[in-house]
Amino acid sequence: MPRSLSESKIIRDLADDLRGHLVRKAIRALQVMPVNGLLSGDDSGLANVWDEICVQLQIEQSLYWSAYEQVIYAFVVAYVDELQLHELEAIWLITEQGEDWDCELEKEREPDPVLKDDVVEYVVGCVYQAALDWTNERIRRFLDLQYMD
Repeated sequence: MPRSLSESKIIRDLADDLRGHLVRKAIRALQVMPVNGLLSGDDSGLANVWDEICVQLQIEQSLYWSAYEQVIYAFVVAYVDELQLHELEAIWLITEQGEDWDCELEKEREPDPVLKDDVVEYVVGCVYQAALDWTNERIRRFLDLQYMD
């Protein structure tokens, strides 16, 4: 079946690729941060901050969740700051705000509605979703121990 050229499909594909790249980059950065006495404890079996974030989102966020949130936001903001303008705009177009803007009548649209904060929130949400879906042997073992108590 021949593929037809579509500007919106090209933008969506580009934005999805960029979003995926930013999420993977954030995950890798969190995976190299050692646990070293984090909330789950030294004997938790969790190896890095990413493992800790995954179990907190999959079970229950601790009272200190905001510290993890700050780290995630710091990485994502730094990565979004590195984007070229057209990359930022492409990702923004797939955010809820971008999709709403795209549905407006062209003559009623704000001419430059792109906000970096919208993109940061969107990417952070994608990092959270990845953490909810993520598993490995350490996380499974930790969760099994939590449910046994």
